[in-house]
Amino acid sequence: MKHIYQILLAAMVLLAAPTGLTAQNNLNPIQNEDGLYGFKDQDNKVVIPCQWIHAGLFSEGLAPVMDDNDKYGYINNTGKLVIPCKWSDTMYFSEGLAPVQDENGKWGFIDKKGRVIIPCKWIHAFFSTMDWLQP
Repeated sequence: MKHIYQILLAAMVLLAAPTGLTAQNNLNPIQNEDGLYGFKDQDNKVVIPCQWIHAGLFSEGLAPVMDDNDKYGYINNTGKLVIPCKWSDTMYFSEGLAPVQDENGKWGFIDKKGRVIIPCKWIHAFFSTMDWLQP
């Protein structure tokens, strides 16, 4: 029975995931022949040079990127690093907040200016948009 609840919870989390994780501003991550990531526009023109070890999709105008020290930060749609690369892991922004993982493996949330809003002291962090589950 425990496994059924775990499967149901996982399904609910997947179904509740925001649909905003698409190419915002018509920018898509690309990887060059050296394995570095940047972004191209809808005309396949590189608009943010390939300089990152990893790059994720834009959400709320920011995209997570990994530098050569294996730390994550966020760039805006012009490629400017607006939140320094100091996090072990990151996720997308939703409603102005993004989960981030510190060097101790604990999760918290930052705002779009990089300020810690919820301290990194949690084993897991994720968003839930399942308003129908609330009393």
